[in-house]
Amino acid sequence: MNGLWIHSDILEREDLSHAERMVLAFIASFPEGYFGSDGYIAESLHMNKRTVERVVSSLYRSNSLERRGNSRFCVSKVRKNASI
Repeated sequence: MNGLWIHSDILEREDLSHAERMVLAFIASFPEGYFGSDGYIAESLHMNKRTVERVVSSLYRSNSLERRGNSRFCVSKVRKNASI
């Protein structure tokens, strides 16, 4: 990973914690969606895996992420709707 660009719509969301912003930006960096493990996110962002699991669950509850089917594949809603 060479860096992480955080979309202004993510940065300006006051309802998200710093960890939620980082994880959401990481997932949003995959334009076709993210199909990977929480462990990979944790390793890439130097975070605890359990923290990432909690953050991802929180992002689903806040409707910032959506699942595709019954898989671990998820898509950030930032790219589709800039005003989440």
